[in-house]
Formats: sequence, C-alpha cells, structure tokens
Amino acid sequence: MSLVVLCLSLFPANAAHAALFYTGDVHIDSFSATLNVTDEAAVSVEYVLVNHGDSQEAINMTFSPSEAIARIDGSELVNPVAFDPAETRQLSLSYSLDFQTAESQGIVFAPVLFFDDMANSNRVDSYSVRLILPEGIRKIIYSSLPYTGTAEQSGRAVIIWEKSDLYPTPLAVSWTTLDVDIAAVKNTVPETLSSPGEVVTVEVTVQNKGSDEVGDITLIDSFFPGAFEAVEPLSEFSLIQEENSDPRLYWQKEIDSLGPGETAVCRYSVKVKVLGLETRLDPAVVLIDGTPVSVSNEVILHSELAERYGAEASGGFPVLYAIIGAVTVAAIVTTVFFLKSRKRAQS
Repeated sequence: MSLVVLCLSLFPANAAHAALFYTGDVHIDSFSATLNVTDEAAVSVEYVLVNHGDSQEAINMTFSPSEAIARIDGSELVNPVAFDPAETRQLSLSYSLDFQTAESQGIVFAPVLFFDDMANSNRVDSYSVRLILPEGIRKIIYSSLPYTGTAEQSGRAVIIWEKSDLYPTPLAVSWTTLDVDIAAVKNTVPETLSSPGEVVTVEVTVQNKGSDEVGDITLIDSFFPGAFEAVEPLSEFSLIQEENSDPRLYWQKEIDSLGPGETAVCRYSVKVKVLGLETRLDPAVVLIDGTPVSVSNEVILHSELAERYGAEASGGFPVLYAIIGAVTVAAIVTTVFFLKSRKRAQS
C-alpha cells in the first residue's frame, strides 16, 4: 500500500511548545487547498488571515516540511508577520511529494498552521479542498470527511470538500487502481446501550455493484481491546500487537466470491466494556486479494444516559486533535498493520 502523508502545515519540530492554543486576534477566515496527484502529489494551500482586533499584532507562523514555499501577499514569508487592525493578509504554501504507484493509494492532508508555535483556537469560516485524482481513477474508497461534490478537470476526476464553521481538520483519503465496485454498510443491534458490559451484534453487508464476479474477498474490523471484547464467533477474532504499537482486536471474515449484484451479510458480536455518551465503531475495510477496495460507514453507539438527561458529548477543538489519529486514518493504518501480521502468519 502506498500512503503519502501531506503535512504542509503540520506540527513543527518543537511541537511540545504547541500544547497551548493561540488566542490572539488573528484568525484564519478561510482555507482552500488543491491536491493534484499524478506521479507526484503537488499541493497548493491558501489561507486568508484577518486581524479582528483593535491593535497591531505580530506573530511567527510555522509549518512543515520546512522546504515548502511560503509567501505572504505574494512575497516571501519573513517572520514575524505584522497585522494592522482589521487587516487581511493571504498566506500561500506549495509543496510536492513523490507518489509511488501501487494498487492501493492514499494521502493524509493535515492543514494545521501554527501561530507562535500554537494552534489557532478559532474555527474557519470557509474550508475548501479539491483533490485531483490520478488519470484513470474515477472514485475514492474512503474519506475521513464526507465530500460535498465531484467534478472533472482535463478528463480527470475531482473530489471536492466544501465546509463552513470548521476547524482545518486533517483529511484522509484513499483509492484503488483495481477496477472493482464494492459497497459496504455497517449496522449494529442495539444502537443504544444502558451500561458497560452489554453485547452488540455488528452486521456488515457487502455488495458487488460491478459487472464482473469478484473473488478472494476479506472483511476486516478492528477494535481497542481495552474497550471491546470478542464474543462470537471467536474463531473470526485475533488479538495482534505490532512492534511499538498498542494491541488491536481484529475481526476477519473471508468471502470466496460475489457475482454481479450479489450481496453477502456477515455478523459478529462484541461486548462493549467501556461506554461513553457516544462510542464509535471504526469503519470496516473490504479487501480484494489483500488490497483495500472499500470502506464502510462508521457506527456510533449511544448511551441511554445521554437520552435520559439530555447530555451531549463535547467535541471541542482539543478533543478533535487528540482523537484524530485514531479516527481519520483507522481504515488505512489498521489495514496495513493487519496485513503485515497476516503475511507473517502465512509464511
């Protein structure tokens, strides 16, 4: 699997100093990016920054990788950058990264800009990302954010994300070069739990929406064993710990083949050991001959406490970035870990 991580404005080297959030008057009013993937991944990013305060403010803006070209209002970026009251300035970043050809490909784009080594604590009024897929690729199989539209540019497919009132959230996207069309839907019974220790049945429905038969299909689901326990069928579960990583509980189901239009429904049960107001089940991954080709929806289990007392789960800026690694790239990273273990077991 080829996984390219695009981090034009990711954490700087001294990220330990970024534990606090910038709370000054310079806000990111809008953010837009274009990711053009051919034999390399070329990225251009535009930030519109506005000083909403009544006095001048000077800030140091940092990003990585350091070789990215950064320009402020068309000129080379030189820190510190001064903002007069109500002044609007435009920051542009550009960078390219080698992109290796493989049957399964993906990128993780992390548009986080730091002010004085701190993340901005304000939401962005306008968030826009355009991903221009490689020639011949017509669709994506997974996105950590729902995309809002598609287009075509010079015969190539374009995926578009347009959001408002949003933090500049990391975006994980994957696609495959295999010519298959597999859909996966994940559901649970029940959807609402009253206490930890209850068992839920997970149902994964897979459909071949293509015109040719597809064989060697594998379904994979993964869990943190501290929060979930396998119930049945136990023969379909494995506890795997990769080097320098936490253990993961995997469910794996093999399907010999699916004809055109054919559907398969697979079920298993897990015990929910830790129950919050919202307990998330990561997307299930569908592989063909070891290559990820489809990802299901994620499922949220709700607690009766939330309904009983009208409680709402908090989703502030710090929480978002604390869990982003476990959520946005779960379908990519956990698959890679699992396949490595699977190959070792078969060798």
